[in-house]
Amino acid sequence: MTLPEILGARARQTYYWQVRNQRSRRRSVHGVHACETWHIRHGHPGGAYSDFGHDLTPPDHHSPTLLTRRTYGRDDDQYRGGCLSCDWEGNVAVGPEHEAFNTAIEDAHDHAFPDWRSLPITTHRAELWDLPHNQLRWAQIASGYPRGWAEAGAPLVVWRHRRNDLHQPPHRRRPRYELQVAKPPRQLSATAAGQAELF
Repeated sequence: MTLPEILGARARQTYYWQVRNQRSRRRSVHGVHACETWHIRHGHPGGAYSDFGHDLTPPDHHSPTLLTRRTYGRDDDQYRGGCLSCDWEGNVAVGPEHEAFNTAIEDAHDHAFPDWRSLPITTHRAELWDLPHNQLRWAQIASGYPRGWAEAGAPLVVWRHRRNDLHQPPHRRRPRYELQVAKPPRQLSATAAGQAELF
């Protein structure tokens, strides 16, 4: 008899800890290693320890997180977006590991905050770590967010420095994801364009 697949980030996290805590030396009593089950990636929202069940009251708004698993025969982990408020799960992201990681987080944000790509982008990376203390700067950034999004944990969108920069999960000093976006290609200045016409 095959058990129905568990769906939803919170339910999957509970199952992950049940499998992990009942493991034997070789395989768990469920016939699978914990790392092979979909679970919330360490450090991402909802990824705390619990084998007694997930929180009884989910957030009252969609809340993005990252699901991951390791499958044997693959070198990289697999990723998909998840939501802590409902059973929504994104498709398994494919591609190189850093791209799949970022794609899955973006899918989760597409579910929770559909127009997040239109949020204001900040370049003040030095201030990002101090945003909770820099209320004026945060008020400037949040003023460009749709109503209620800042309170619901909408992401902080920043220009990325390198092509392989990963999106960063929330932490104590920044209670929201930091999503890295590529800078648009530089436009030729009027002077450079004029010089090009001479040659």
